[in-house]
Amino acid sequence: MDEPKTTSGMAPERRQQFEADIAKVRIKTGGAAGEPRLIALGAVLMVAGAVVALVAFIVSGSQADTRDVLSSVILALFGLSLGVIGLALFLRYSIGRFLRFWLLRLVYEQQDQGGA
Repeated sequence: MDEPKTTSGMAPERRQQFEADIAKVRIKTGGAAGEPRLIALGAVLMVAGAVVALVAFIVSGSQADTRDVLSSVILALFGLSLGVIGLALFLRYSIGRFLRFWLLRLVYEQQDQGGA
């Protein structure tokens, strides 16, 4: 079975050609510049959501009135939803760059095999 090849395993001239071809392709994606901020926002939302949910859980244990407990449960659910939204943002933008590079490399290798 063929092992997947990496750019470090390529012949030096083929790797240089690959990097030169990537530099020639000037794909303008305006969203790539803001990715680090969105990754950080996702991480912050995950932490904030966990903190809000934990604080609401701790506070609800010391309350006797059912209405107060239900308010704390609603706050905890809000914290959990913040955490899930943060996780989705973090995962989407953290692997986005890798997947774009992988797709570009896959297309390049298929073109290279078609020309050989």
